[in-house]
Amino acid sequence: MGAAQFPVILTYHSLSDGDSPLQISPSLFTEQMEWLHANVRVAPLGEVVSALTDRKPLPERTVVLTFDDGFSDFYSSAAPVLRRLKFPATIFIPTGYCGRTNQWPTQARWVKPQSLLDWQQVADLAKEGFDFGAHSINHATLTDLPIEESEREIAGSKAELEERTARPVEFFAYPRGRWNPAVRAIVLRLYCGACSTAAGPVEPDADPFALPRADAHYLRKPALFRLLFTAPFLGYLATRRLIRRVRRQPEGFYARV
Repeated sequence: MGAAQFPVILTYHSLSDGDSPLQISPSLFTEQMEWLHANVRVAPLGEVVSALTDRKPLPERTVVLTFDDGFSDFYSSAAPVLRRLKFPATIFIPTGYCGRTNQWPTQARWVKPQSLLDWQQVADLAKEGFDFGAHSINHATLTDLPIEESEREIAGSKAELEERTARPVEFFAYPRGRWNPAVRAIVLRLYCGACSTAAGPVEPDADPFALPRADAHYLRKPALFRLLFTAPFLGYLATRRLIRRVRRQPEGFYARV
Protein backbone atom coordinates (compact mmCIF):
# COMPACT_ATOMS: atom_id res chain seq x y z
CA MET A 1 0.00 0.00 0.00
CA GLY A 2 1.46 3.38 -0.99
CA ALA A 3 1.87 6.05 1.62
CA ALA A 4 -0.69 8.20 -0.17
CA GLN A 5 -3.37 5.64 0.67
CA PHE A 6 -3.07 5.81 4.46
CA PRO A 7 -6.15 6.97 6.40
CA VAL A 8 -6.70 10.67 6.95
CA ILE A 9 -8.46 12.07 10.03
CA LEU A 10 -10.14 15.37 9.19
CA THR A 11 -10.72 18.04 11.83
CA TYR A 12 -13.66 20.43 11.69
CA HIS A 13 -14.74 23.08 14.15
CA SER A 14 -17.69 25.39 13.41
CA LEU A 15 -19.89 25.00 10.34
CA SER A 16 -20.73 28.64 9.76
CA ASP A 17 -19.98 31.45 7.35
CA GLY A 18 -16.91 33.53 8.11
CA ASP A 19 -13.18 33.88 7.56
CA SER A 20 -12.01 32.39 10.85
CA PRO A 21 -9.71 29.35 10.67
CA LEU A 22 -12.30 27.68 12.90
CA GLN A 23 -15.10 28.06 10.35
CA ILE A 24 -16.20 26.13 7.26
CA SER A 25 -19.40 27.18 5.52
CA PRO A 26 -22.30 24.69 5.63
CA SER A 27 -22.48 24.66 1.83
CA LEU A 28 -18.78 23.83 1.47
CA PHE A 29 -19.08 21.14 4.13
CA THR A 30 -21.97 19.53 2.23
CA GLU A 31 -19.95 19.63 -0.98
CA GLN A 32 -17.01 17.97 0.74
CA MET A 33 -19.16 15.25 2.26
CA GLU A 34 -20.78 14.49 -1.10
CA TRP A 35 -17.32 14.11 -2.63
CA LEU A 36 -16.24 11.78 0.17
CA HIS A 37 -19.39 9.71 -0.30
CA ALA A 38 -18.62 9.24 -3.98
CA ASN A 39 -14.89 8.62 -3.72
CA VAL A 40 -13.67 7.19 -0.39
CA ARG A 41 -14.63 5.22 2.71
CA VAL A 42 -15.68 7.15 5.79
CA ALA A 43 -15.07 5.09 8.92
CA PRO A 44 -15.33 5.59 12.68
CA LEU A 45 -12.24 6.65 14.57
CA GLY A 46 -12.24 3.38 16.46
CA GLU A 47 -11.58 1.39 13.29
CA VAL A 48 -8.29 3.17 12.65
CA VAL A 49 -7.23 3.06 16.30
CA SER A 50 -7.99 -0.66 16.53
CA ALA A 51 -5.90 -1.36 13.42
CA LEU A 52 -2.95 0.50 14.96
CA THR A 53 -3.17 -1.09 18.39
CA ASP A 54 -3.73 -4.60 16.99
CA ARG A 55 -0.92 -4.08 14.44
CA LYS A 56 -3.24 -4.89 11.57
CA PRO A 57 -3.09 -3.30 8.10
CA LEU A 58 -4.60 0.16 8.05
CA PRO A 59 -7.74 0.54 5.91
CA GLU A 60 -7.01 2.09 2.51
CA ARG A 61 -8.55 5.32 1.22
CA THR A 62 -10.34 5.89 4.49
CA VAL A 63 -11.37 9.19 6.05
CA VAL A 64 -12.33 9.73 9.68
CA LEU A 65 -14.44 12.79 10.59
CA THR A 66 -13.77 14.61 13.86
CA PHE A 67 -15.27 17.84 15.20
CA ASP A 68 -13.52 19.78 17.95
CA ASP A 69 -15.19 21.90 20.65
CA GLY A 70 -18.80 20.84 19.98
CA PHE A 71 -20.18 23.93 18.26
CA SER A 72 -23.96 24.03 18.27
CA ASP A 73 -24.05 24.33 14.48
CA PHE A 74 -23.02 20.67 14.35
CA TYR A 75 -26.59 19.89 15.39
CA SER A 76 -28.18 22.03 12.67
CA SER A 77 -25.64 21.89 9.83
CA ALA A 78 -23.46 18.77 10.14
CA ALA A 79 -25.73 16.14 11.65
CA PRO A 80 -28.39 16.26 8.90
CA VAL A 81 -25.75 15.77 6.18
CA LEU A 82 -23.94 13.01 8.05
CA ARG A 83 -27.24 11.34 8.84
CA ARG A 84 -28.31 11.34 5.18
CA LEU A 85 -24.99 9.93 4.00
CA LYS A 86 -24.75 7.50 6.93
CA PHE A 87 -21.34 8.84 7.95
CA PRO A 88 -19.95 8.25 11.45
CA ALA A 89 -18.26 11.11 13.29
CA THR A 90 -16.62 11.86 16.64
CA ILE A 91 -17.31 15.15 18.42
CA PHE A 92 -14.79 16.22 21.04
CA ILE A 93 -16.45 18.15 23.88
CA PRO A 94 -14.99 20.45 26.56
CA THR A 95 -17.62 19.41 29.07
CA GLY A 96 -17.49 22.49 31.29
CA TYR A 97 -18.68 24.64 28.38
CA CYS A 98 -21.66 22.65 27.11
CA GLY A 99 -24.56 25.04 26.56
CA ARG A 100 -22.21 28.03 26.78
CA THR A 101 -19.89 29.72 24.27
CA ASN A 102 -16.31 28.98 23.28
CA GLN A 103 -14.85 31.72 25.47
CA TRP A 104 -12.70 29.63 27.81
CA PRO A 105 -9.77 31.33 29.58
CA THR A 106 -7.14 30.14 27.09
CA GLN A 107 -9.15 31.23 24.04
CA ALA A 108 -7.38 33.54 21.59
CA ARG A 109 -8.71 37.09 21.56
CA TRP A 110 -9.44 37.01 17.83
CA VAL A 111 -11.91 34.12 18.18
CA LYS A 112 -15.48 35.35 18.13
CA PRO A 113 -17.97 33.93 20.66
CA GLN A 114 -20.07 31.09 19.26
CA SER A 115 -22.55 28.83 20.97
CA LEU A 116 -21.74 25.23 21.84
CA LEU A 117 -23.94 22.14 22.00
CA ASP A 118 -26.03 21.87 25.14
CA TRP A 119 -26.44 18.62 27.04
CA GLN A 120 -29.84 17.82 25.54
CA GLN A 121 -28.39 18.11 22.04
CA VAL A 122 -25.44 15.93 23.06
CA ALA A 123 -27.82 13.29 24.42
CA ASP A 124 -29.95 13.41 21.27
CA LEU A 125 -26.94 13.01 18.99
CA ALA A 126 -25.54 10.17 21.10
CA LYS A 127 -28.85 8.32 20.80
CA GLU A 128 -28.54 8.62 17.01
CA GLY A 129 -25.15 6.94 17.13
CA PHE A 130 -22.75 9.85 16.92
CA ASP A 131 -19.66 9.28 19.05
CA PHE A 132 -18.46 11.75 21.65
CA GLY A 133 -14.91 12.12 22.83
CA ALA A 134 -13.50 14.20 25.67
CA HIS A 135 -11.67 17.48 25.15
CA SER A 136 -10.97 18.21 28.84
CA ILE A 137 -13.39 20.11 31.09
CA ASN A 138 -12.24 23.67 30.46
CA HIS A 139 -10.35 23.34 27.16
CA ALA A 140 -7.27 23.66 29.31
CA THR A 141 -3.69 23.67 28.01
CA LEU A 142 -2.83 20.52 29.89
CA THR A 143 0.94 20.90 29.68
CA ASP A 144 0.69 24.19 31.60
CA LEU A 145 -1.12 22.63 34.57
CA PRO A 146 0.08 20.69 37.61
CA ILE A 147 -0.26 17.01 36.79
CA GLU A 148 -3.03 16.53 39.38
CA GLU A 149 -5.11 19.24 37.70
CA SER A 150 -4.44 17.76 34.27
CA GLU A 151 -5.76 14.44 35.53
CA ARG A 152 -8.94 16.10 36.81
CA GLU A 153 -9.47 17.71 33.41
CA ILE A 154 -8.85 14.45 31.53
CA ALA A 155 -10.77 12.11 33.83
CA GLY A 156 -13.59 14.50 34.72
CA SER A 157 -14.57 15.19 31.12
CA LYS A 158 -14.77 11.46 30.40
CA ALA A 159 -16.88 10.79 33.50
CA GLU A 160 -19.42 13.50 32.74
CA LEU A 161 -19.75 12.58 29.08
CA GLU A 162 -20.34 8.95 29.97
CA GLU A 163 -22.97 9.93 32.51
CA ARG A 164 -24.75 12.28 30.11
CA THR A 165 -24.70 9.97 27.08
CA ALA A 166 -24.92 6.59 28.81
CA ARG A 167 -22.18 5.42 26.46
CA PRO A 168 -18.47 4.67 26.89
CA VAL A 169 -16.13 7.52 25.95
CA GLU A 170 -13.05 5.96 24.39
CA PHE A 171 -11.19 8.85 22.75
CA PHE A 172 -9.62 12.13 23.80
CA ALA A 173 -8.42 15.19 21.87
CA TYR A 174 -5.67 17.29 23.44
CA PRO A 175 -6.81 20.94 23.66
CA ARG A 176 -4.64 23.02 21.33
CA GLY A 177 -2.80 19.82 20.50
CA ARG A 178 -0.61 20.16 23.58
CA TRP A 179 0.62 17.01 25.32
CA ASN A 180 3.73 15.64 26.95
CA PRO A 181 4.68 12.18 28.28
CA ALA A 182 2.99 12.78 31.66
CA VAL A 183 -0.27 13.94 30.06
CA ARG A 184 -0.14 11.11 27.55
CA ALA A 185 0.30 8.58 30.36
CA ILE A 186 -2.96 9.72 31.97
CA VAL A 187 -4.81 9.52 28.66
CA LEU A 188 -3.30 6.10 27.98
CA ARG A 189 -4.71 4.84 31.27
CA LEU A 190 -8.23 6.14 30.66
CA TYR A 191 -8.84 6.03 26.91
CA CYS A 192 -8.31 3.84 23.85
CA GLY A 193 -6.69 6.59 21.78
CA ALA A 194 -6.20 10.32 21.38
CA CYS A 195 -5.96 12.93 18.65
CA SER A 196 -3.35 15.66 18.35
CA THR A 197 -3.12 18.55 15.91
CA ALA A 198 -0.07 17.29 14.00
CA ALA A 199 -0.77 17.52 10.26
CA GLY A 200 -0.48 14.27 8.35
CA PRO A 201 -2.03 10.93 7.45
CA VAL A 202 -2.15 8.02 9.89
CA GLU A 203 0.82 5.83 9.04
CA PRO A 204 1.46 2.32 10.44
CA ASP A 205 3.92 3.63 13.06
CA ALA A 206 1.57 6.39 14.28
CA ASP A 207 1.10 6.73 18.02
CA PRO A 208 -2.56 5.83 18.80
CA PHE A 209 -2.36 8.38 21.62
CA ALA A 210 -1.12 11.25 19.44
CA LEU A 211 -2.92 10.70 16.16
CA PRO A 212 -2.19 13.20 13.38
CA ARG A 213 -5.07 14.94 11.66
CA ALA A 214 -5.66 17.27 8.71
CA ASP A 215 -7.48 20.50 9.58
CA ALA A 216 -10.31 21.22 7.16
CA HIS A 217 -9.33 24.90 7.28
CA TYR A 218 -6.36 24.06 5.07
CA LEU A 219 -8.55 22.21 2.56
CA ARG A 220 -11.19 24.80 1.76
CA LYS A 221 -10.32 24.91 -1.94
CA PRO A 222 -12.34 22.14 -3.66
CA ALA A 223 -9.43 21.24 -5.95
CA LEU A 224 -7.17 20.69 -2.95
CA PHE A 225 -9.75 18.66 -1.04
CA ARG A 226 -10.06 16.34 -4.03
CA LEU A 227 -6.34 15.59 -3.85
CA LEU A 228 -6.84 13.43 -0.75
CA PHE A 229 -4.62 10.31 -0.88
CA THR A 230 -2.29 11.76 -3.51
CA ALA A 231 1.38 12.72 -3.27
CA PRO A 232 0.59 16.45 -3.72
CA PHE A 233 -1.77 16.26 -0.74
CA LEU A 234 0.91 14.72 1.45
CA GLY A 235 3.37 17.36 0.29
CA TYR A 236 0.88 20.08 1.16
CA LEU A 237 0.41 18.70 4.67
CA ALA A 238 4.18 18.53 5.12
CA THR A 239 4.42 22.19 4.11
CA ARG A 240 1.69 23.15 6.59
CA ARG A 241 3.55 21.21 9.29
CA LEU A 242 6.78 23.08 8.51
CA ILE A 243 5.00 26.45 8.63
CA ARG A 244 3.57 25.61 12.05
CA ARG A 245 7.03 24.69 13.31
CA VAL A 246 8.56 27.90 11.98
CA ARG A 247 5.78 29.91 13.64
CA ARG A 248 6.21 27.86 16.83
CA GLN A 249 2.56 26.86 16.73
CA PRO A 250 1.47 23.70 18.60
CA GLU A 251 1.25 20.64 16.42
CA GLY A 252 1.41 17.80 18.88
CA PHE A 253 4.94 16.56 18.20
CA TYR A 254 6.50 15.45 21.46
CA ALA A 255 8.72 12.48 22.22
CA ARG A 256 6.86 9.19 22.24
CA VAL A 257 7.09 7.00 25.32
